[in-house]
Amino acid sequence: MKLLFEIGVEELPAGELDMALATLAKHLTDGAAEHRLTIGTVRTLGTPRRLAVIVDDVAATAETVQETVTGPSAKAAFDADGNPTRAAQGFARGKGVDPSALIRVETPKGEYVAAVVTHEGRPAAEILTELLNSAFGAIPWKRSMRWGWGTDAFSRPVMWIVALLGEDVLPVSFGGRDAGRTTRGHRFMAPDPIELPSPEGYEAKLREAKVFADVDERREAIRERVRALVLAEGLTPIEDEDLLDEVVHLVEWPVPLLGTFDEELLEVPREVLVMSMASHQKYFAVEKAPGELSNHFVFVSNMEVPDPSVVVAGNLRVLRARLEDARFFYREDAKKGLAARVPELGRVTYIDQLGSVLDRVSRIEALVGPLAEALYPGDADVAATAARAAHLCKADLVTGMVYEFPELQGTMGRYYATAEGETPAVAEAIEAHYQPRGASDDPAATPAGVLVALADKLDAIAGCFAIGLVPSGSADPYALRRAALGIVRTALHHGLRFDLRALVDAALAGLPDAVAFDADAVAEDIVGFVQGRLRALLAADAPTDVVDAVVSVTLDDMPAAPRRVEVVARMRDNADFEPLAAAFKRVVNIVRKAVDEGGAFAGLLTANTFDIDTARLDDGAEAGLHAAVEAAATKVDTALDAGDDEAVAACLIGLKGPIDAFFDDVMVNTDDPDVRANRLTLLARVRALFNRFADISRIQATA
Repeated sequence: MKLLFEIGVEELPAGELDMALATLAKHLTDGAAEHRLTIGTVRTLGTPRRLAVIVDDVAATAETVQETVTGPSAKAAFDADGNPTRAAQGFARGKGVDPSALIRVETPKGEYVAAVVTHEGRPAAEILTELLNSAFGAIPWKRSMRWGWGTDAFSRPVMWIVALLGEDVLPVSFGGRDAGRTTRGHRFMAPDPIELPSPEGYEAKLREAKVFADVDERREAIRERVRALVLAEGLTPIEDEDLLDEVVHLVEWPVPLLGTFDEELLEVPREVLVMSMASHQKYFAVEKAPGELSNHFVFVSNMEVPDPSVVVAGNLRVLRARLEDARFFYREDAKKGLAARVPELGRVTYIDQLGSVLDRVSRIEALVGPLAEALYPGDADVAATAARAAHLCKADLVTGMVYEFPELQGTMGRYYATAEGETPAVAEAIEAHYQPRGASDDPAATPAGVLVALADKLDAIAGCFAIGLVPSGSADPYALRRAALGIVRTALHHGLRFDLRALVDAALAGLPDAVAFDADAVAEDIVGFVQGRLRALLAADAPTDVVDAVVSVTLDDMPAAPRRVEVVARMRDNADFEPLAAAFKRVVNIVRKAVDEGGAFAGLLTANTFDIDTARLDDGAEAGLHAAVEAAATKVDTALDAGDDEAVAACLIGLKGPIDAFFDDVMVNTDDPDVRANRLTLLARVRALFNRFADISRIQATA
């Protein structure tokens, strides 16, 4: 049998239709599984006026299953004569069986009694009726409404319900509406009721009634019809998948129409025109040639009309008003240069305790200096360009255009900077400092853009962490995760190596004096936060423990992390790797325990140099490990400088024998304190050498 469930409504919010359809499909799939009802493919169909689900191959009844349920122990269930006790009788009664039907079963805890319970499969119609009646309340709308005198709530008033299992109508009701077999076509072009004998032919009947019920089919129809309309005029539509996804949920029968606005409005920057058409009007912009915007636009009507020119004219009036406003803002903004607007940022609060946006700009400018020294040492031109761009980077926030189109911050700064004579490098860095804006956006391309982008993100993270605005769960109102990921992606994209902790310290040092915080603790939290973004990025394509082993020691060399993760993952295939990892874990634990004791060993985890007294080394395994480590260290230095991670891995695996011999023959915690200290220092040297590559003690043993 086939199931058709359709909820007919007033026009739904376009942004929630996909969520609603996915929720309905999951509700039915999970519900069928819970009730052991076998079903086939679950398809969703939807338009602004309907949510529909079609389920193929619905079994007539749910599966009948037997379950063995364990009860009290046999000792408690039967008396000395073998008669069931009150405990056994109560258990049997609760499971719906006669006490004589109880069986004995052996468990790890001893002998118990059990009941074999049969769960009869219920009819599909009964199960589906329950699931469909509860489906209305399963959708988590952002806002729901009530209508008439009823108490039921839904995103929009429910106008009809179709619930057909084969040829039978299921007794489903909601909001004062009972389910039937009548659906509706297009509101204006085919308003008559449509009777459905069964779910078969549902889509075809709606298509005849001027409705594309399938979302994907409607999307492709819009794409192809827009393209055909525009190409016929020798033009090219600008692809905008986000806009297409929105428009597909605004219409049931897409009819693209082409309009033309005044060519003089093309003096407004391209991004403004495209944004205005897309965000305000849901129109597609058009190009004459690649990169050359046309004064044409395409909008998708929801119906066919006798005279499309009337509809085009009406839409043009609205669009012209929008574009005239944009041109007014652009001209007015251009009368006052960006540099002159910078002081106005002092009247704009950034975040309480962190001062104004002007204060933030000053911090970004100051942070560009140490960043330039770390990333582009000796390049005075890059440093000067970045400093100028940092000074101007937020000035467009107080322009009329950005007030109207916040998404264009940075972009308008580039236009205004160019118009007033700033160098192309400065203008580009102003726009690029927001990059990457999202997962599909590239990091800043130029050195100056990189510097301002990193300074902007570091200041945002440092300021928020210092005053306790740390992301938690899904809450991240200041987009700090995106900022941290932007730092990571920028470093990876450009192969940048830097001391993250030093830069974080510089960012924290620039915060207002009135902000009180523990600088070391906050800095550690921030480094860990950025480290977490790197870990999450790499863990999408590699085992988590391998990523953790690399990231935990590679934060100041982020570009090396991706390839090092690949190498460490391959190291696992070496027969010596697992015992080496176990031995190294022992090294780590011994050193950490010594550090926890404090005293002379407190600095072993952070030491860069190790004063090993070779005269105190016993001949044999101890001296052998020292010689092997020093020889490997020289090779590791050379391999790391060359970026040859395979060679580093081979050197470290080669230390398995000397490490094993050391633990077989040498007692670390000897009674002689000087000898013990020397041996602990040797192990700390081993640990530090491995940690230049990866902390393999974090890698889990394979099954």
